[in-house]
Amino acid sequence: MLVRRLLGLASRGHTKYTRHTSGHAPHELQLTAIPYHYHEGFLPETREQFQSSFLIYDDFISVEEEQSLFNEVEPHLKRQTYEKDHWDDAISNFRETERKHWNAHNLPVIQRLQKFAFEPHLKLLPYVHVLDLAPQGYIKPHIDSARFCGDIVAVLSLLSDSVARFVHDQSKDQIVDCLVRQRSLYVMKGSSRYDFTHEILRSEDSILKDPNDNERKIDKTRRISIVCRCEPDVTIRHKT
Repeated sequence: MLVRRLLGLASRGHTKYTRHTSGHAPHELQLTAIPYHYHEGFLPETREQFQSSFLIYDDFISVEEEQSLFNEVEPHLKRQTYEKDHWDDAISNFRETERKHWNAHNLPVIQRLQKFAFEPHLKLLPYVHVLDLAPQGYIKPHIDSARFCGDIVAVLSLLSDSVARFVHDQSKDQIVDCLVRQRSLYVMKGSSRYDFTHEILRSEDSILKDPNDNERKIDKTRRISIVCRCEPDVTIRHKT
């Protein structure tokens, strides 16, 4: 299965520039509160590397576009059963499909995502990966295999908010939790792509702290992610 090829296991209250869209042309860049919690001891230099390489864009698609994407992928997903165990123990309670061709309503959305997230010179993988996590499903720490995809990974989240956790692969005490909102787009590249494992937490573990250390429970339900990747580049450092 596609996911089996692509998954190679191997201070708070900051702000960032994020681009908001409402399903049309991108708006001006706006400075918004960043939904991150850096665990105690996260180094400033590591934080700078992470923030410049992991970008979240809230409301990248509209409610109507989300529904249209769901309507297209759901018939293919519901023919499958959720898999409780992944062959390399990377994902629990998931099902998946791939899409190369999209209907006339959704193709412009996918093209907008790809144009927004990827540099023009990059060649995209022809199939878009659709990953469906059950309400009790979660993704364990991993780094996408550089043998099968390139420097940028772009993920559109449907149906549910969730918490993504990033842990530095060589310094396990460097941990940051990120709120991934429904209908948001996040882009991993550079350091966040190669130096950090990433995971989607279980619903019961999906807790995010605010700058005052107040805990907020994030209710993760069923989550579908639309994942676009570019082809691997042999000139880029590989981590498998």
